[in-house]
Amino acid sequence: MHFDRDRGLDWGRLSLNCLSQGTIDIWMTTSSVASKQEAEGFHQKGGMIPPQYRCPELKNYTVETTPIPLPHVKGVAGNFYKINPHLITTDKGGKRGDFGIHLDANVPGSMGCPVMEESRFKKFENRMSLLRSEGVKSVPLFIQYS
Repeated sequence: MHFDRDRGLDWGRLSLNCLSQGTIDIWMTTSSVASKQEAEGFHQKGGMIPPQYRCPELKNYTVETTPIPLPHVKGVAGNFYKINPHLITTDKGGKRGDFGIHLDANVPGSMGCPVMEESRFKKFENRMSLLRSEGVKSVPLFIQYS
């Protein structure tokens, strides 16, 4: 996705890619709320998930294919696909963490987690279930902004 260039919530794309098969799936997703989607906003709590190239010593994130059920957590209200590492420090000293991919149950937006609306999230969950059934425990996640 891109940094906020206009009013409102900006959406990006979450894609599942395979070296031998190319792009397998693409989902529309967002990270943060409209007021925190600015350049450098990922250093602060509530901003977009920081890209790995702005986090020293972070090659990439990973997403676990087995969800953590969090139906009681406001804003999640369902399964949470944990993003590792749990805690990162950005190149400007921002401490961020506890990210996961989940349903946007507090529509619209999140505190930095990549979130989706219900129909997209169901498709995402079906894909994660298929990956689990194939023995895949986690997939790499690369974050980029334009």
